[in-house]
Amino acid sequence: MRGAAWGIAWGVLVLGCPRNGSMPNGADPEKVSRAEYDLALDDWQHQRYRAAMEHAQKAISADDNNAEAHRLIALLYLAICQAENDCRWEEAEKAARKAIAVDPELRPAKHLLAVILIQQKKYDEAIAILRPLAEDIVYKTPELAWYELGGAYLEKNEPDKALEVLEKALALKPGWCWVDYRMGVAFEKKGNLIKAEELLKRSVDRPDPICKRLQDAWEALGRVHEKLGQKPVALEEYKQCVSISDKTSIGKRCVDGVVRCAK
Repeated sequence: MRGAAWGIAWGVLVLGCPRNGSMPNGADPEKVSRAEYDLALDDWQHQRYRAAMEHAQKAISADDNNAEAHRLIALLYLAICQAENDCRWEEAEKAARKAIAVDPELRPAKHLLAVILIQQKKYDEAIAILRPLAEDIVYKTPELAWYELGGAYLEKNEPDKALEVLEKALALKPGWCWVDYRMGVAFEKKGNLIKAEELLKRSVDRPDPICKRLQDAWEALGRVHEKLGQKPVALEEYKQCVSISDKTSIGKRCVDGVVRCAK
């Protein structure tokens, strides 16, 4: 699939060949788009995000009505932001909106758009998307929509509303440590540090090994124990956070926490 015939087809597309339902050498635009999309997915799965982006862009060049390819492009912008701190939110939003315009029933694209809007601090727009999605009987992962809705309310500094919807997420997916974490932050915002401590501890004590490496929760635990005047405890939690990674923005904050609590 990476052979010379594909290179010839893409060379013509780069030059702006008009799309009239066919391509040079009889290639079908939809088939070309699907092939490039499949290559993009393979690169995505192996965390080759820039290579995946190249293939996904080729997919929409062949067929601009490939909604899944537009959605993948939006997702790749998020992945590159997280991995490399190269964040292009406006382009990500544009890709997600295009996916929805092509296929209004593509619910994962709506969910992704809401996540992107939260990153841009467009909380009300995100909430307007997420609540109907969470309540949509057809949506296969409503717990994710409730979870992100809770995050939007947290960012808006509305912890009571956040707790209400996060409880719904936890009811659908018991034992979800990310929900424990966000509920802990909600109680921290409410000033209930003891309840925040309880939930944050629960988030990292879940049996799933992933939970024990939940860097956000370790930082939050350190922060809460600092507020409670328990610097030795906070120091160990910040160290645990740093041991996961000192390269992320969270890890860098934990490095600062270590310095403060070690004094």
